[in-house]
Amino acid sequence: MSRARAVELVRAGSRFLVTCHVRPDADALGSALGLAAILRSIGKDAVVYSQDGVPPLLQFLDGKEKVARDVPAGRFDATFVMDAAARELVPPLPPSERSGPVVIVDHHAAADGFGDVIVREVDAVATGEVVLRLMQSLGVKDVPRDAAQPVYAAIVADTGGFRYTGTNATTHRLAAQLLEQGVDPWQVASHLFERWAPQRMALLGEVLRAMKIELDGRLAIVAVDREMMARTGASDDMIEGMVNYGRMLEGVEIAALLWKPESSNDVKVSLRSAGRADVAALAVTLGGGGHRAAAGASVRNTDLATVVARLRDEAAKALARR
Repeated sequence: MSRARAVELVRAGSRFLVTCHVRPDADALGSALGLAAILRSIGKDAVVYSQDGVPPLLQFLDGKEKVARDVPAGRFDATFVMDAAARELVPPLPPSERSGPVVIVDHHAAADGFGDVIVREVDAVATGEVVLRLMQSLGVKDVPRDAAQPVYAAIVADTGGFRYTGTNATTHRLAAQLLEQGVDPWQVASHLFERWAPQRMALLGEVLRAMKIELDGRLAIVAVDREMMARTGASDDMIEGMVNYGRMLEGVEIAALLWKPESSNDVKVSLRSAGRADVAALAVTLGGGGHRAAAGASVRNTDLATVVARLRDEAAKALARR
């Protein structure tokens, strides 16, 4: 069992690098901060590294001040990569003689198999839940206080505030354990779902106006170009979650949001399903992956119009197969 191998590495080692996928969201960075805190609680040295730093929307996470944007010097006994389903999502890592074995900790069903040790548990609602399972396998009974808030944020974010498919009684019991460590649920929820900057709200207005409903009302698709970003003054991280608005429209089965990040030739794609469509399979056709209800892709060296056309065709095929 891969989790058992990861536990062996932790018990045998003393210094670990903990990182997460590029452009981290709350599950990725919250899980990294949580695992690092758990490792420190059992006497290990753990360094959290994020090449993108801490996004403005995640500045509320406990432990953010310990995140390094560059890999510190020295050798690590293992490198843990959180919430990464594909190699292209993994930030630059030190050479293997410095990184030690690369351990992927993840919960996405569609993945490319990157990593020396893979702890991929697809029944977990979030990578944060996998972190708690690792903690239990390490024999740590109580969640360390400084791990509780970032792991709680990871679970809340990836369950949409305990609303998405997969949320169950276990999810709520884990959340209760974290709350018992002193986590303030409103502090986390308000930062994740509210407190929008005016620029972000303005961008939402642009997104709603630009949204197109196609395939007999079953596909909601919106492409966010750099002109929209410039008009509103929004930053790339403010796009997070806006794909969900397409799914809110009655009759829509697949919602898609595409954008071209600043200084990039890639097109990012976020996908959501209203329930029956498998957007993970759709994301795979674009080189990405994810869950049945929430997935994404990064299409390299292309333009928005090309990916929109390709996505429309693939979505039509996916909806016709059902």
